[in-house]
Formats: sequence, C-alpha cells, structure tokens
Amino acid sequence: MYSLNSGVKTSQRIRSFLIVLGLVLVLALSLRASRFELHKLFTGASQSAELVREMFPPDFSNFLEVLRLTAETLSVGFWGTFLGTLLSIPLALLSASNTSNRFLYPIARYILSLLRAVPELLYALLFVIAIGLGPFAGVLALIFHTVGLLGKFLSESIESIDPRPVEAIRSAGASPLGAIRYAVLPQVLPLFVGYFLYMLDHNVRVAIALGIVGVGGLGVELFTAMRTFDYQRALTIIVVISILITLLDRISAKIRGDIIEGRAVNKPYLLVLSLLGLSSVYFIPLEISNLGHRMVTLWEFIVSMYPPDFSTLGIYVKLMVETVAIAISGTFLAVLMALPLGFGSARNIVHLSLLVNLFREVNNFLRAIPEIVLALIFVAAVGLGPFAGVLAIALHTAGFLGKFYAEVVENIDRKPLEAIEATGTSFLQKLRFAVLPQVIPLFNSYSLYILDRNVRAATTMGLVGAGGIGFELIMSIKLFDYQRTATILMVVISTIMLIDWLSFYLRRRTL
Repeated sequence: MYSLNSGVKTSQRIRSFLIVLGLVLVLALSLRASRFELHKLFTGASQSAELVREMFPPDFSNFLEVLRLTAETLSVGFWGTFLGTLLSIPLALLSASNTSNRFLYPIARYILSLLRAVPELLYALLFVIAIGLGPFAGVLALIFHTVGLLGKFLSESIESIDPRPVEAIRSAGASPLGAIRYAVLPQVLPLFVGYFLYMLDHNVRVAIALGIVGVGGLGVELFTAMRTFDYQRALTIIVVISILITLLDRISAKIRGDIIEGRAVNKPYLLVLSLLGLSSVYFIPLEISNLGHRMVTLWEFIVSMYPPDFSTLGIYVKLMVETVAIAISGTFLAVLMALPLGFGSARNIVHLSLLVNLFREVNNFLRAIPEIVLALIFVAAVGLGPFAGVLAIALHTAGFLGKFYAEVVENIDRKPLEAIEATGTSFLQKLRFAVLPQVIPLFNSYSLYILDRNVRAATTMGLVGAGGIGFELIMSIKLFDYQRTATILMVVISTIMLIDWLSFYLRRRTL
C-alpha cells in the first residue's frame, strides 16, 4: 500500500513539474515573440513620463463639444446594450439545456460562440466599411457582441435554476412558453438585470474605443488629438473618460448589488440611470429610414469576401501567434501588478481605509481606460510594435484583475485567518498560510478568463500600430482586398474559439 501511494504521489509531482515547465516555456516564447525586453520598461517609462508632462495643463477650450461627444458615446453604449439584450434572451433560452431541445441546443450554442469570438472593434471596423461612418455602425457592433457574451451568461443562469418549479408547472399542463414565463423567468430575472447593468458598463467602455475606427463619440476625438500631437486636449478627454467610467461603474455595481441581494434599489442611483436612458433616446444613433439600403450594402460587402485568399495564410498564422504572444505577455505582467493591487484593495487584509481606497482608485483608473486608448499612448511613447500592445493590455487588465482578486480575498473564510492572527504571525505568513490556499483556485480561474479576453483585445492592437494581426487586417481593408480580409478573419475567429474552449476547460479543472 505504501509503495502504491508513493508511486501515485511521484506521478503527480512529475505531472505538476511538467505542467509548470510547459507554462514557463510558453511564457518565455511569448515574451520573445512580443519583443519584450526589460530595458525597454525603463526607457519606455521615461518616454511615457515625458509624454505625460506634455499633456499638462489640460485644454478645456472645447469642453462643450467633449460633453456632446460624451452623450453620443453613452447613447451608442446604451442602444447596443438594450437591443443586444433583447436579442440575446431567445438565444439564451435555446442554448440552455433545460429550456431547449436536442436539435436547437447545439446550433444556438455554436451561434453564441461564433458571435462572441469576434472582438467588438473588428465588428465596428467591418460595419464602418460596409455601411459607412457614424454611430450606427458602433451600435450594430455592440449588438452582435452583446448577443454572444450576454447570451452565454444568461444561458448559464438558466441552466442553474431550481428545476422543481418548472416540473410542477409542467405537470399542471402548462406549455413550454408558460413554464418559461411563470417558472424560469422569476428565478433568473434578478441576474438578468444584473447582467444587463454589467453589459451597459462594459459597452460604454467599448463605445469609447470604437470611435477610433470611425463610429463617433469620444474615441474619435481622442484619436484625432493623439494623431495631431494635441496632448493637452487628449488629457481633457482622458479625464472625462475616467470620470464617466468611474461613475458608471459605481452606479452599476451598487444597483446590481441591491438587486441580487434583494434590497430596495437606491433612488438617486436609479434616477441617474434613468437620465442616461432618456439622454440616449435624445441622441438616438439609429438611422431606421435608411436601414434597408444599408443592409443591402452590408450583404454586398460580405459577398465580396468570397472566396477567401489563402495565398498568404502562413504569414497570417505567424502574425496570429504574435497576437497570442502579446496577450500572454500582457496577462503575465498584469497578474504581477494585480497581486499587490488586489491584496491592497481587500479590507480584511489591509485595515487602513485610506490605503484601501487608494488601491481601489488605481484599479478604477486602469480599468476605465480601454486597451486601444492605452495602446495609442504607448505607441506615441515607446514607438510602433508589439511591446506597446503588451504594455497597454497589461495596465488595463491589471485594473480588472486587481478588482477580481480583491473580491475573492474579501470573501474568504475568516476562521483560518483569525486563528493564524491569534498566534502573532507576520503579515506575509498570514498571507502564505491562511489566505493563499483559499484564493489560488479562483485567482487561476480569473487569470485564465482574462487571458481568453486579452487574446480578443490583442487582435485589435495592430489597428493603431501596436503589433499583431490587426495591422494586416486594416491594410487589407484599406486596399479593398476583401478576400484577404476574409482569410484573416477566419484565422482570428478560429484561434479565439480554440482559446475560448481551452480556457473553459482549464478553468473547470482549476475549480
């Protein structure tokens, strides 16, 4: 028996060693492929500091126009979320195993995976080419991606409901639609509302970035300011973006918390959200009158992409490898930054409120600025190439992971922590023996989710010269070589779907 147990333990150690060795090898190759060099961090830091100095003082001379563009950005985010949510509900019901049938279930899940695989910025770029500049292209881009992402969240919520009310109402002779109306929706409605608010928060951030490819709003103004070296005007826009996203994040988080925990929603927060909806109606970016013609133009664009041109497929695969390397390198740096940010933001670890609030504001700021906007800044600071993309993804992702890590740490079981504190151990020992064993599985899961997300983000870095396959994509579109565009999109979508599946598999194994 002893030798058997010993053999099993040895086998597990060898397996763990091989996994760690494989991860280290992948990381090393990714750092090399993304042209990451340690000395560039220091030279880049000095150049970035010089760029920041040139931004002061901010230029508020055009502030009213910035406010108008802010309203336009909010409108694009709101309508993309609202219409995307409406379309995602039937797909979510069809892709949930307990509300669908054997035939429609795999089809609906595949559609959601396909819609989710295309980054919002690529959707926007294609819609701008197909139907022209303006916020309508941005709304369509957000609708498509929202359906894919929110449909997945909603279907998982539906699959997790208590089946007993459904069985009871079906046994009383109710139709499938009646069971959904009276037994499914009442259970998932709080989560539906919470997910809607989360997507609204997310889509307003994305709407800012979409302006870079010509859908209007704050993004196009920031892109123009950076390209014309008007850094003082750029700082004004960045300040407005930070305030907007921070306010929206806090309002959304507060209302979601109240709904999920069954509390009455705070009326001032609800009033602000209602005003957002009303302003979005005023700045409505949907041009319904010309919709038929635009759909015909879109169809002609899709037809022009056939057949795909595979003559340079090898080059695109190589660039996609560089894109994945940018995502892996950026995620690695983000994890290193997020660990102190996460622990510093946890009130049960750091008992000084001022320090906790400082760490949380850093997380909010990093999360507020979209990756593509940070990439613009780093391209100006450190030059063209994948290294700018790595830094952009690392900083933005550190804000998300810092928030996720803090929430995990604050929800740990306090008993081991109190027990080890009673022995008079040091702060590091407390983390090592009472906190880390509880949080590592969820830390790993969140890091894998963020890596999956960052591969999508990395595909767009090339649009502003920050490396990866995005540059080839934008060039094929500018040259009207749409058959090459189709090939690049096939490489991007297949890679993202593969990584999405791999990330899901690994997350299940770590939890």
